[in-house]
Parts: sequence; structure tokens; C-alpha cells
Amino acid sequence: MFSSNQTPSRQQKDTVRNVEATGVFCWQLATYALREAVNITAEQVPYGVDEFDRAGLEKEYSTVLATPVPMVKASPIKFECEYYTTLRLPGNPPMGSADVVVGKVVGIHIDEGVLTDDGKIDVSKTQPIARCGYYDYAVVRETFQMIVPGGTKDTLYGMEGSVRKHKAAREAGRRMGVSAEDEQGPP
Repeated sequence: MFSSNQTPSRQQKDTVRNVEATGVFCWQLATYALREAVNITAEQVPYGVDEFDRAGLEKEYSTVLATPVPMVKASPIKFECEYYTTLRLPGNPPMGSADVVVGKVVGIHIDEGVLTDDGKIDVSKTQPIARCGYYDYAVVRETFQMIVPGGTKDTLYGMEGSVRKHKAAREAGRRMGVSAEDEQGPP
């Protein structure tokens, strides 16, 4: 998902209009290295202006979607998405409402340089940025783990995001006649 402020005249930004018209979009991780380009692409410009060109971003194109969609080549993580819905949150004039666009991920592109030795994303290597409010942003350079107490292996594998471990736990449970949800303990 992503969100986009509407214009002061309560018009949707081009990105939201294009997503709703085509039914597809690509999401890319906004990183500290890309912060200036992210800011440039937030500017309200006339419909049809190529934000990639304005921000000096190199494009590459989606490979899974039926309609090719440009992606930010320099972003280390990119998702190809099929449009699901738009949630419009009311604003306070003169600022328009915010559109929250939700999609289903059908293709994933991850730069191997941001992975750990065991194949997980090392968030400190990606240095994602997040808007905090006002004109303030944060950059993530350090992470820590907290495992939910009392979670089942199946639940914990699902929260970890390990498809392989999650599937293996379900299969092992089926073979033993026990659901993976019944097994307690950390992964």
C-alpha cells in the first residue's frame, strides 16, 4: 500500500489516477539515498509530467504485470502489485484528502546486496525512510528483535515472513497428524 495526498483543489494525484485506471502499480522502498528524489516526486505538477525524468531517476520495468509499469531502478526492494482498493481519508482544507491505495503483491524484486547470509532483508543495508509528520522524516539504520511470547511455531514463522519455514511447519504437522498451530515455542 501507499498513500498520496490529494491536491488543495481535492483532485487525486496522477499516481492514484493511473493506478485506478490501469489496475496495476509498483511500490518501491524509499531509502535515505533516494530521499531527494522522493521529495521531488511529491511536488504537484501538471498531469503527464514524467516524475522519473524530473527527479533524475533511472527506470526499469515490471516483469510480472500484464501492463509494464516503470520502477525506480536504484531502489533495493520493489513490489509489482495488482490494484485492490482506494481508501479516501478526509482532509482539512486547503489540503485535500489522502488516498490510501492497497494492492496485492504479485512480483517481488530484491537486490541481493541488501540480504543477510541466510537470505533475509537486512533493513540497515536498505536504510528506509519514513515520514514522521510535519516536515520530519526518520531513517532506519538499526533494528532489534522481539519475539512474541507464547506464539506457536506456525504463527511465529508467519510473522517472520519465512514462507519456507511456514510451509515446512504445516507439512510436518500434517505428517504427524498435528496442526502446526498446536506446537508451542520459538522457531
